[in-house]
Amino acid sequence: MEVEYNIAGRIMAKDGTRVISLAEILASPVAINEAAGAATNAADLTEETLTEDILAAYCKSVSAQKACKVYLWKDREEYGNANVFNGGSDYEVVNEICFLCIFDCGNEVARETTDHWNEKIDAVI
Repeated sequence: MEVEYNIAGRIMAKDGTRVISLAEILASPVAINEAAGAATNAADLTEETLTEDILAAYCKSVSAQKACKVYLWKDREEYGNANVFNGGSDYEVVNEICFLCIFDCGNEVARETTDHWNEKIDAVI
């Protein structure tokens, strides 16, 4: 079984343009253990260390700092053999977890986890 995951997002100004570049996002610090004051760069995070709470906190922080709307999502897909209608099998997604958070000027607009691709993401990609 193979696992594929991606983390992506959009940081949008009120007019719909991007506020900061991908390089700035990857270089920005993300708090991993806020009590200990530990932080790392976004580019150094792994699937295991990047929890939904950390994603939401980062999303909120950037949204408040840049006074803009931020969309951030993490999609994890497990591939395996799945039964198909004709009795055969096919190698496809057998389990999916999609997390989406949206903040506007530091205020939470949405935060949800689904067992499928969240179609709200399609509006910004």
